Amino acid sequence: MNKHLMAISFALIGLGISGFISEFSTTSIILGLCIGSFVGYFVSGLTQAKGNMLQQDFVKLGDLRGKSLEEIIEKVGIQSSFRTCTITDRNNENGFFYTWAANNYSITLLFDSEKKCIGVNSETKI
Repeated sequence: MNKHLMAISFALIGLGISGFISEFSTTSIILGLCIGSFVGYFVSGLTQAKGNMLQQDFVKLGDLRGKSLEEIIEKVGIQSSFRTCTITDRNNENGFFYTWAANNYSITLLFDSEKKCIGVNSETKI
């Protein structure tokens, strides 16, 4: 959910709560909308922070090619998922896709059979 939708959702919740408490007086409705919007943007920022931190951890690693899976896990943490694949550019060598994901960021790396990084397969920042 993007930050604006989250703010709108919390604003509507604030509207409902303030209206229920104050029998829908104008001042309390405006206050409820404002507080709800603020809380929505705040919560949105907190949820996106984890993905931003993961991305920064990968940036700090620099060039990933040749790094072992253990080196990468040591710096950024355990992967979210992995799957096997066949690397056609390397005479159909067995390989692995490892994916790290957190809220608004995802990166998938390709590893060879010795679990050395070949490169980034995909990277998404929402």
